[in-house]
Amino acid sequence: MVVGYGTQKKTDVTGSIASVKSKELNALPQTTVTQALQGRAAGVQVTQNSGQPGGTVTVSIRGSNSIAGGNNPLYVVDGFALAGTPSALNPADIESIDVLKDASATAIYGSRGANGVIIVTTRRGKSGKGQINIATY
Repeated sequence: MVVGYGTQKKTDVTGSIASVKSKELNALPQTTVTQALQGRAAGVQVTQNSGQPGGTVTVSIRGSNSIAGGNNPLYVVDGFALAGTPSALNPADIESIDVLKDASATAIYGSRGANGVIIVTTRRGKSGKGQINIATY
């Protein structure tokens, strides 16, 4: 499991974490990372704001925490915190998504993690013989 300060075995993690692997993400074609989370991580609510293709999506992890402030989670892609959602990221390039859902996210990331943290790990190059994969929908 990927946590804010490194990786741990699933049995050693004491906080509430949901993990989604690339096999689950690529089971159905998705256009955004947030849509790929829909229905795959317990405790994560993904709501489509409109019926338009490419419309905005709201992700809620810990419910509505603030009236005046935002309720959006913090997105961390390969160790770098993002200001908004990772909408330009191709879901086929994702290796795993880990969602920190409890107060440990706030302890690691400060007040930015108060609404939960979505940690996205992308695929890395591997040594050896080159391989090309093509996915069509």
